[in-house]
Amino acid sequence: MNSASASIAGTSSASTSDKINWAQLGSLAALNAAIVISWIAYHNYQPQLLQKFNFTDLAIFLVVAQAIVMVIIPPVAGMVGDYMIRKNSDYFVVFTIGISITAMVFMAVAATISTEALQSARALLPFLIVIWLISMNIFHSPANSMIELFAPGKQLPLAMGVIALITELLMALEPVVIYIVDFLGATATFVTGGVLLVITGYFFRKTTKNVKLRREGTEEEHKAKNNFPVVIVAGLVFGIASAIVKTVFPDVLSSKLSGMGGISDGNIYVCIILAISALCALPMSMQVEKVGVKKFLLSAMVLAFLSICLVFISSGILTAIACVLIGISFSAISVAAFPFALYNLSAKDITYGTGIFFGSVELAGGILNIYYI
Repeated sequence: MNSASASIAGTSSASTSDKINWAQLGSLAALNAAIVISWIAYHNYQPQLLQKFNFTDLAIFLVVAQAIVMVIIPPVAGMVGDYMIRKNSDYFVVFTIGISITAMVFMAVAATISTEALQSARALLPFLIVIWLISMNIFHSPANSMIELFAPGKQLPLAMGVIALITELLMALEPVVIYIVDFLGATATFVTGGVLLVITGYFFRKTTKNVKLRREGTEEEHKAKNNFPVVIVAGLVFGIASAIVKTVFPDVLSSKLSGMGGISDGNIYVCIILAISALCALPMSMQVEKVGVKKFLLSAMVLAFLSICLVFISSGILTAIACVLIGISFSAISVAAFPFALYNLSAKDITYGTGIFFGSVELAGGILNIYYI
């Protein structure tokens, strides 16, 4: 296991090596929440905007572009981020550029789709969407790679539990979020999204300004070889499970559980699975250290895929039980997969390795989105 730590200015690293920096972790969780809300708003309005401005023929192109961007850009951004850290000890240049461009594109889209916008300006909409997809993935990995600077190695699963609780709960509340963005309207939603990212990005930067962002791994740990195949496999398995639940299950569960509990929409059942996952995040994170992250993750993955298989071959109450097990196991994977990936990275390549992990996570989802278009 490679080690890295962060210390508060004026405080010895020894005094903070055994505890989580909650202010910094809270700001990272808020940033991730803003990202989730932004993605929900994007997926809600993208089809509507394409239809409104006669760009429906570009729907497949944008889905393919999204898949490519979400797989390729995180590792590239991570590579550049690690280079800037080594060169200038600057942890924030890539993050700042990415979040600034994203906020500006949000505002540009809002202006483009407003009733006052010129018809010629609306032709820029597909281009702005692609730029937004790229910029969203520029800052995500560099920001999340800093989690190992805010929490010591043994506390990483607990830190991930906090983030999983917030982000997965928001995903579970997607119908509520969609109701709110529909109420606001497209223009107000994109303006709000830009402002939300700027505020959470500023808060994240502000709370970390007094933290010495210094990865203090030993010389041997900095020279240690990265186990990228393990990182990729962890990301792929996590991504496959996530993609099946979020992309395939809505149709499967709408037929297998139709009418159960008065619910016929498969998307609601998926939201319930995600809600179970969110509520189990903190309890799951507290069990990782007792079991060991590798054993815990492998057990969770086996349970998740056995439960997924059970959904496809069962019906009625057995399917409902399988869905509960999926929620629990998916929660366990959420809190253990990223820490496991970080444990298999050299201290000097944390940001790059984080990008590889998140790019691997998105691969399965990208393929399924293309298939289902």
